[in-house]
Amino acid sequence: MRTIAVFFIVFYFNILNTNAQLPYTQTQFAYDSLINVVYGTALDYGGNIDTLKMDIYKPVGDLNCSRPVIFLLHGGAWVVDSKENASMIYMSRQLAKMGWVVANINYRMGTHKATDYSMQFLCNTSISEPCAYVCDSAEVIRANFRAMQDAKGAIRFMKNRNEIDSSDINNVYIAGESAGAFTSFMVGFTDKLSEKPVCCSAIADAPSPSAYFTTHVCNQPPLNRTRPDLGDIEGSLNLGAFDAKVKGIGSFFGGVFDLNIFQQTDSTPCVYMFCQGSDVIVHYIYGSIFSRISTECYNVLCQPYGFYPKNYGNEGLRQYFVSVGSNSPVYQADIIDNYSLNNNCFENGHSIDTPQLRLQNMVNLFATKISTSGNNPQTNCQTNTISNLYNNSKVIIFQNPVDIDFNVQISTELKGSNYFITDQLGKILMTGKLMTEKSNINISNLSDGFYFLSIMNKNFKKTIKIVKQ
Repeated sequence: MRTIAVFFIVFYFNILNTNAQLPYTQTQFAYDSLINVVYGTALDYGGNIDTLKMDIYKPVGDLNCSRPVIFLLHGGAWVVDSKENASMIYMSRQLAKMGWVVANINYRMGTHKATDYSMQFLCNTSISEPCAYVCDSAEVIRANFRAMQDAKGAIRFMKNRNEIDSSDINNVYIAGESAGAFTSFMVGFTDKLSEKPVCCSAIADAPSPSAYFTTHVCNQPPLNRTRPDLGDIEGSLNLGAFDAKVKGIGSFFGGVFDLNIFQQTDSTPCVYMFCQGSDVIVHYIYGSIFSRISTECYNVLCQPYGFYPKNYGNEGLRQYFVSVGSNSPVYQADIIDNYSLNNNCFENGHSIDTPQLRLQNMVNLFATKISTSGNNPQTNCQTNTISNLYNNSKVIIFQNPVDIDFNVQISTELKGSNYFITDQLGKILMTGKLMTEKSNINISNLSDGFYFLSIMNKNFKKTIKIVKQ
């Protein structure tokens, strides 16, 4: 059994005072986005095919060849919400303005429903989410596992396109709210098959749901109630060239179901955690999800939530990290200790109190890891794959980065090939033909930044990243 590698604890004031001006911590760029990029398909909880999409946000106006990447995962108890969540969009835009490549992803959602649910007297969907009533605790664990598989597939998808995004495959991070934070922990720390929950293997079919759910559809209706083996911890999406390792995790009012996932030695991620004691959705220390709603808030008005497994919230994890001492990962915990028994039901504890501050604290922590790795936007383009001479025998570009024009030399059989210059979003900006073995392409009308030169004919295609500066 492996143990966590030795790391030191990072305290808030040290980070704030010493690292506030590190790269990737200050908004300074414009941003652009690619919406609804498909990164895979997979079967959901009921056997339906789910098309998985992400929104990709990038800085505009930077000259960085190696941008860090961060994945954002929305909450919603694995049954509701999406990447269109306002908090996820806000974080995506802010991070892109700081120089990050951001992947705001959707993941598979849905659970088999309770057998005995009914909307009780004085209860309504503003204080009770019917879709969250599950048939047993296995449904929650399995939903979290599927989300982890999808997020790992999304990470490999983005690493595969690192040249397109000018991104750094060695500086990848993940953060989420609520259910998305639970999933982020699973992505960062589930690194061996022995950590796969038992209930994520094949188990008995789900029971028939309450008649309520036949008319009130929470997700696409299930094709069947079978619960097959969910497969490997890595899932099946975009396997091959890259792994799904991350260097940091952000948990906003999230937690974990099992502390055993922290048995890890190599590449242990750093951890940022935020939560409030007044959260009645996710217990901030230790307890079942929704348990405070059931016991303190709406027990008289609404059917109590049942079957949710107990979790360690962010404060519970902070206490655990303290207990293991030097075996703890690097972490920072922003904990608002405002718990009050029977007096938090109408407080907005399941939220970020000051989004700009908490986001800033998280990126300050992550920036220390990025800086330590040697990633520096001022020098990245001098040390990565962009060189002063590109030569693959058929295509030669003299001098890259380029100025207002550049020379392209092609082999004889490529004469007459078309060329296209596109921006980082794939928009075609210039086209033409290479009619001679040596051609000059003038790009004086383009702003400084990254572009892609594609040369192609019916038998050949080559895409080269160029930098104008």
